[in-house]
Amino acid sequence: MFPLEIYFVLTLILFVITILFYISKIREYNPRKSQYIIFILLLIMCSIFFSNLGSFILSGIGESVETALFSGFSQLLLFFSVFVFIKSFFISDQDIIELKAPSRYRARKGSIKIGKIMRKERKKHKFFLSLKDLERHMFVCGTTGSGKSNFLQFFLTNFKKCYDIPFLLVEFKGEYTFLQDIIEDLLIIKPGENFSINIFNPEGANPEIHAERIFDILKSGQFLDEHAEFSPQMQKVLVDILTIVCSNPQYQNWKGFFNQCEQYLENEKRNIPMLHQSLVSIKNRIRRFSLGPLKAIFATRYKLSIKELFDKNILIDLSSIIRLGGEKEDALFFLNMVLKYLWDKNLTQGAYQFKGIKHLTIIEDVQYFAPKDLSSQSKLTTYLEDIALLQRGTGECLISIATRPQVSEEILANCGVLIVFKSYMQRSLLREILNLEEENEDYLSILEEGQCIARVNSVKRPFLLWVPYIERHWLKRGEVNIKNKQILKRLKDKDKPDIKLNREELKQNTKKEIKIIKTGSRLRKIKKSLKNKGTIHKYYCKFCGKEVEQNVEKCEECSTKLEKEDKEQRELENFIDTLLDKQTKS
Repeated sequence: MFPLEIYFVLTLILFVITILFYISKIREYNPRKSQYIIFILLLIMCSIFFSNLGSFILSGIGESVETALFSGFSQLLLFFSVFVFIKSFFISDQDIIELKAPSRYRARKGSIKIGKIMRKERKKHKFFLSLKDLERHMFVCGTTGSGKSNFLQFFLTNFKKCYDIPFLLVEFKGEYTFLQDIIEDLLIIKPGENFSINIFNPEGANPEIHAERIFDILKSGQFLDEHAEFSPQMQKVLVDILTIVCSNPQYQNWKGFFNQCEQYLENEKRNIPMLHQSLVSIKNRIRRFSLGPLKAIFATRYKLSIKELFDKNILIDLSSIIRLGGEKEDALFFLNMVLKYLWDKNLTQGAYQFKGIKHLTIIEDVQYFAPKDLSSQSKLTTYLEDIALLQRGTGECLISIATRPQVSEEILANCGVLIVFKSYMQRSLLREILNLEEENEDYLSILEEGQCIARVNSVKRPFLLWVPYIERHWLKRGEVNIKNKQILKRLKDKDKPDIKLNREELKQNTKKEIKIIKTGSRLRKIKKSLKNKGTIHKYYCKFCGKEVEQNVEKCEECSTKLEKEDKEQRELENFIDTLLDKQTKS
């Protein structure tokens, strides 16, 4: 017989655990592991009860009152535990998200792991995103702290494991620096600290077009007062000056720009009224980039050029601009200049032999750089729109992250992958682009941290996705600089050709050259010997001695038919001339 005292203690513990489990279910906690523990304990206690059933009944009849109470109370606790445990499963959670999950086969069509598919509250199989879906761009949205940045970090880590495709990540908060320890050869760029742009250098683009775009960027960033009357004539003045500066490498600096302003004023002051006041206003607004603390962003030269940004893994931390005393508009101006050079590069390459994604551009807080309310006011703030709309065919992929969907409609309309974390604002808009049913709109506000609703072109319906949390750490500025130097050195060494391979190639090429030279030398000797015999380029009739032309059958003077050996001689000489011509060209 099983000891009754121990049996009573075990049933009491089981009853307490079951009651706590029931309370947690009512309060909408998720004690998934504890339910398995309770189930195992119930099986053990029930097996003990049924195996000792006769002993427990006899102890309740023939033993003392105390023993009978112990036995009866123990059975009561056990039965109550079973009842409460079963009843807890009938408690319905009002906040369960019920979306149809894609099959395991469809979820594994891609290669980039982005999380696990959830069915109600249970994590199922992993979901892999395909590169084909990513070709149509991605938009990630959600409130602060819902898991957007964690998703992007998880995505980038797995993306680089699968593909050697460079990316450009632009962010404000410096929360991605730890990726330098995870992603190989990730350069962290901080404008004004270890990187700068010469905005007057068109980098191979048409100087006049480059000047027009600088003007538009300045105007869209509201450095040139939006409410001021900028007539077409006034715009032409500034563009003319910028064109002169951008066309001549000697003027491609701030000193050259201001000198050309003075020169232009001297030349055109009689032709353009109020030119002096307009130029003073323009110079005062632009002077912040040339003389103030932001000078380091657009004046200092560093080892890495703007052209090298787009074939490496780059993280641009715009928080350095804020630390230098800049504002959001300054960061907008800097980013638009970077995107301008990216735009030029992609237009130069075009869609020739398009074979998929060649480069990723990832923008955090995209609502600052391509807001919906500014897209109709200017052209250059929509560089991100143009990339989303026009440059998919050039191999460019845009990934936009925002706290709310108040961004350009072009970005929303041209995204093949949509990831939405918990959101309270504009849920109806998000529901439409997610293709959710109207009655499921409240799903967007009850998502837990790390959960998101995903819509992928290759999957017919949206589904619930769980993204694992990535532990992050912070890198100090000195650590970042040291790693950047190591990466640049490693990339430079990688670009150097292999000496051993070069020696082998040189050896093989030398052998070929020697063989070619020997062949050419032999041909020249043969030609020389024929020339010494007087038979090269000049042919004579054996009957009359008259010189005859090549490729004729008989002598024009005496009509003597040329002998066969003379024709063979000419054919040999023609063949030698052909070989020498080919040898000379090669």
